[in-house]
Amino acid sequence: MSMKSWEYGDERIGPKETVFTIGSLIIGIGILTLPRTIALATNSTDGWISILMGGTAALLLAWMLGKLAVRINRRNYFDYTATLTAKPIAYLVSFIYTVYFLTFTSYITRSMAELSKQFLFERTPLEIILLSFLLVVIYAVSGSRIGIIRLAVLFLPFVLIVTGIFLLLSINLFTFTNLQPVFNTDFHELMMGAKETAFSFLGFESILFYGALMRKPNQAPKLATIAVLLSMFTYLLIYIFTIGIFSYEVTQNIVYPTLELAREVSVPGEFFERLESLFLIFWVVSIFATSSIALDITVQSTSYM
Repeated sequence: MSMKSWEYGDERIGPKETVFTIGSLIIGIGILTLPRTIALATNSTDGWISILMGGTAALLLAWMLGKLAVRINRRNYFDYTATLTAKPIAYLVSFIYTVYFLTFTSYITRSMAELSKQFLFERTPLEIILLSFLLVVIYAVSGSRIGIIRLAVLFLPFVLIVTGIFLLLSINLFTFTNLQPVFNTDFHELMMGAKETAFSFLGFESILFYGALMRKPNQAPKLATIAVLLSMFTYLLIYIFTIGIFSYEVTQNIVYPTLELAREVSVPGEFFERLESLFLIFWVVSIFATSSIALDITVQSTSYM
């Protein structure tokens, strides 16, 4: 048996799997709605400052949880919490995580169903879309945890690559004057924008659950921060391009700016139309992996109670 086949045949994950697993949870639905959320909370085009502020806070928290994952050292967090405090507190923490990630899963699946109905399945009832998607997610969670992580490694790069292609194709629509004026937002508004941004960076907490599966748990702090940095860079690019193409005022009134950005892009030769549908297809399969991971963590937390 070759070294590579053994590497993917065991029940451990490497650096790539760890980064994409955390990245899938963070990016999720935020990639579609973040530009509008930030534009509404800030003044002028200074939303990128709020993204940096929220991302920096997420970086620090991710690094701290990564350090904690190192100390847990391949044990589950329930046993570690019970050792440090007491079992009743560990049960309470498990309950909080269960509710948190169950809410996370519900929000993602509901958003996916609404978007799919609006752009892909206009005649299909929302309940049918939601139930079908949820059943597939439950089926995925009933299998191997490592298999779910492999899905994140498979799907998230496609979303990032397609997003990058859209941004490159939209450069000719970019207007630098739309980014002016800068530094026109007071600190209070920037903090409000950072608060809104913080919700788009949630998901790095998963390092506590999947750190036990890492081949080298001592790399947890570094890999968690890399995942947050990847998400922050993606958010910054999408926000800047959205403002540069639509302007600050227009972005405030677009529900899904990223999808509208894909609509504005035209492929040379006009051999492919409705690029937003292509983006949505890749996004839906990525959300499938994200929902599976969130539900898997919910099941883990429930099993400790």
